[in-house]
Amino acid sequence: MDQSRSNDAAAMPARTTDIPIPHRKFTVEFFVGIFTSLGLACAAYLAMGLGELELFGSDTYEMQAEFDNIAGLKFGASVEIAGVAVGEVAHIELEDPTALVTLRIRRDIKIRDDDIAAIRTKGIIGDRYIKISRGSSEVTLPPGGKIIETESVVDFEDVIGKIIHSLQKDEEGEETSTTAE
Repeated sequence: MDQSRSNDAAAMPARTTDIPIPHRKFTVEFFVGIFTSLGLACAAYLAMGLGELELFGSDTYEMQAEFDNIAGLKFGASVEIAGVAVGEVAHIELEDPTALVTLRIRRDIKIRDDDIAAIRTKGIIGDRYIKISRGSSEVTLPPGGKIIETESVVDFEDVIGKIIHSLQKDEEGEETSTTAE
């Protein structure tokens, strides 16, 4: 027999199982950790929103429209049908001599092949937006398709310049016809 073992067992007092567990209190560090975690989660959510990162798929699709003049139309401008916002301008690029505008449309809205996309102004001097007027066709364009019928911006400076130019020609024409008589 091993006497060293028996001597150690006799020397040690019996263990009790009734050791009280200390009560934990929430400390300041715990609340700072919770607050920091919430702050980081909010910052990540905002970063994904600003970066237009979509984790769970998209509820929109893109269409394109080609315009001769898009003066004043900006990225993010609304796309409306019957006055209801159904999308936004996602991208604008120059394809000389026209401007190619990419529209992001809600997936539940279907664009028909004879719909007309026109650039309009909200109010007298308001922001520009794209108004889609419905056609009568039942054929819808696929996502990524191109709207063929478009109406560009009416640029009042050009209209006024043409009116003044035509008035000047009329005055010059009257002067030459009166001197010839």
